[in-house]
Amino acid sequence: MESPERKRKIRKSVIASIVTSSVLALLTFFAMPDMKPAFYGLIWFGTFFVWWIWTMMATHY
Repeated sequence: MESPERKRKIRKSVIASIVTSSVLALLTFFAMPDMKPAFYGLIWFGTFFVWWIWTMMATHY
């Protein structure tokens, strides 16, 4: 069973990843407004997973 502190760290890293990826996707939209919506989704998902893995490694190891 996971400790409350571990759950808090996971929740915090997921929230940080969502915020970071949303900001980057929004900035990409303003920088390149004529791209297809799938491009912004790809930017969002790519940033989310990279940032989430980075924050999980930074907070757990």
